[in-house]
Amino acid sequence: MLRQTFARSIRFNSTVAKTAPRALSNAYVNQLEARWETLPQADQSALINDLKERMKISWGELTPAEKKAAYYISYGEWGPRAPLYSPGDKSKVFWGTMIGMFAGLVIFVGLKTFAGSKSVTMNREWHEKSDEYLKSQNANPFTGYSQVQ
Repeated sequence: MLRQTFARSIRFNSTVAKTAPRALSNAYVNQLEARWETLPQADQSALINDLKERMKISWGELTPAEKKAAYYISYGEWGPRAPLYSPGDKSKVFWGTMIGMFAGLVIFVGLKTFAGSKSVTMNREWHEKSDEYLKSQNANPFTGYSQVQ
């Protein structure tokens, strides 16, 4: 009885043939790059699932349109791989940086031009007198007390 059950199961399993999923229509997968962003989310997930089923068979049996669609879905510029900057953004950033640097230079030159003379504490005589005062007060001799630069 057990032998008959095995024989029957082997016979039933051997006659069942798995069929490969049929090829997706060209209208379904052609020009996917151009229309991917406008497809509804449900259609996108359905297309992804259909291509996953199709990719389980040999890649030689896939049509070129299916291969392009599978590549675009896996590695294309959509979702997290979408470019961060549009084509004109790089020049905007460059010229914005140049304008900012030029404005900083103008402000620096303007302040230096209209500023008064150096302060009294920035001349050499002041620093030498500060050194003499620190020596007379026995300031920290280990790290030094020279004010002259």
